[in-house]
Amino acid sequence: MNHPLKNQEPVHIKSIVSDVLKKYRHTQNADVFEISEIWESAVGAMIANDSRPWKINGNVLEVHVSNSSWLHHLNFMKNDIVQKLNTQLGQQVIKTIRFSVAHFSNQQQR
Repeated sequence: MNHPLKNQEPVHIKSIVSDVLKKYRHTQNADVFEISEIWESAVGAMIANDSRPWKINGNVLEVHVSNSSWLHHLNFMKNDIVQKLNTQLGQQVIKTIRFSVAHFSNQQQR
């Protein structure tokens, strides 16, 4: 008896989780996985090293930053970041960003 999955190529868990979330989510908006994928190209490597998209509540993106200096600096850049993200997503997904300080290693994978 042949197993139905025997001849399939391996699939990265990230794509499986993303597909499941899309299937069961009630909105057509981007999810935090999609935003994480484009985060560095939207904000640049230096900012991406000290910030992480955390979650989306409605049209508010919550982003963790490594310290209060980044929180203050990124609040001034908020509108530009929103515009860049929405442009890259191809739709108006994010209306605003809420930054909060969270301690994480700068060496973590984004």
